[in-house]
Amino acid sequence: MKEEYMTPQERMTAAINLEQPDRVPISPIVGADLPTKYYGLSPAEIHREPMKGLEALLKFFDEFGGWDGYTTIPLHKAGYILAGLKFKAPGEDLPDDHFGQFDEGEWMKVEDYKTVADIGWSKFVATEYIYRISDWTPEDIDKAKKEFFKLGVKAFQEWIIKRKIGLRAGSNRVHPFFLLSLNRSMIKFTQDLYYRPELVDAALDTMTDELIKRVTADCKRNGGNVVFIPEERAEGAIYPLKIFERFWWPYTKRIVESLYDEGIIPWLHLDQCWDLNIPYFKELPRASCILDFDSLTDIFRAKEILKDHLCLMSDVSGSLFSIGSQKQVEDYVKKLIDKLGVDGGHILSSGCEVPPNCRPENFKIFLKTGKTYQLSKK
Repeated sequence: MKEEYMTPQERMTAAINLEQPDRVPISPIVGADLPTKYYGLSPAEIHREPMKGLEALLKFFDEFGGWDGYTTIPLHKAGYILAGLKFKAPGEDLPDDHFGQFDEGEWMKVEDYKTVADIGWSKFVATEYIYRISDWTPEDIDKAKKEFFKLGVKAFQEWIIKRKIGLRAGSNRVHPFFLLSLNRSMIKFTQDLYYRPELVDAALDTMTDELIKRVTADCKRNGGNVVFIPEERAEGAIYPLKIFERFWWPYTKRIVESLYDEGIIPWLHLDQCWDLNIPYFKELPRASCILDFDSLTDIFRAKEILKDHLCLMSDVSGSLFSIGSQKQVEDYVKKLIDKLGVDGGHILSSGCEVPPNCRPENFKIFLKTGKTYQLSKK
């Protein structure tokens, strides 16, 4: 078997640029929930003390031998509220042993679209909305910002400086379409798309420009060159293509093209089934972003359509990790490498986040196969 000759950064960069790496880069999405359960910690404890969650993530990374890309800080209540998302935390709004979750509802009103269009999402949240989705005082907000900054500095030191991971995310922003849907509620937001389209368009237009500006500033400040952008509700499995074409695709094209011009790679985290939408991504500049699908999109068809155009992040499912056999995990990883990774443009990953009930032996074989299979064939 041949030896590795690339660093994690070189390996990830090659894949994003559609070049052949020494082996497939590996970048599972591991949040704090999996290490929390693996080490027998309480979700409530992690939400009260996020630094313990970071320590658990680091310990888990080291124990399992590490991987090439994707790292995070524990996503806890303060981070969500500061972003403008109502959130239920274990130990506060949920039992201690429950994992946190969004509290989706009709928190945002029709008249808020115009406010967002006029002043932007961030100012809307800071001056008004944060007090609607939380019981925080201005002092609570200041405290949360300081704690969040401290956690981010520690994460940078541990992931980037000490462990030299290869996917350097300089920012993390929810897609404007998804952000409005979560805060307006999916039912009300869908009604707005049909009955108040001009209001939605105006808000999306302002939010898109704001996202581009803030992400560019974030990355210039901290040296990152990737932005994580999740979206779960614009796909053809939920909305007809005429909705996608008006309310999602033009704004996403603007985001990707503008950030790519600044040397920033958008990492589009696309949950649910995007089979109908895949051809649209051919319109984006070559090697301009990462498309990250969960296991509901046909990733092999996506590869056929987008081969030598965009990098795909693959999709070992939560069910394979949690109830599959080691042989099933190994076989699927090999299939992904054979069909997606033979000519670059593939990052081996999980279909969304690795679940907290993942079998440790399945995660080990996922990493081992990813690290050795391609090299063993050379």
